[in-house]
Amino acid sequence: MKYTRKEMTDVLVKTGLERTKSMKVVSVIVESMTAALVDGKVIELRGLGTLEPKERKARVRHNPQNMKPVHVPKRKTIIFRMSGNLKEALNGGESGRREDKH
Repeated sequence: MKYTRKEMTDVLVKTGLERTKSMKVVSVIVESMTAALVDGKVIELRGLGTLEPKERKARVRHNPQNMKPVHVPKRKTIIFRMSGNLKEALNGGESGRREDKH
């Protein structure tokens, strides 16, 4: 199941914002986050998590069909680390953190 821009827009419409303005707000947020990640900035959304751009090094892997080496070029990717609040919400209120029993 996906959560789309339309659904985000619908949430804003329910708060009383006009649909066209809601669509613009969602677009501006997505565009600004994209630009920040392209610029190498880390995006921290408290209560949700952190998005961080990372560069993967070039490396050599092997084709499993014929075991010939395959060069994989360096590339950029995004790492997402969820917040403790999100972990708790996903796990039904259990944080998964070990608690001291002293």
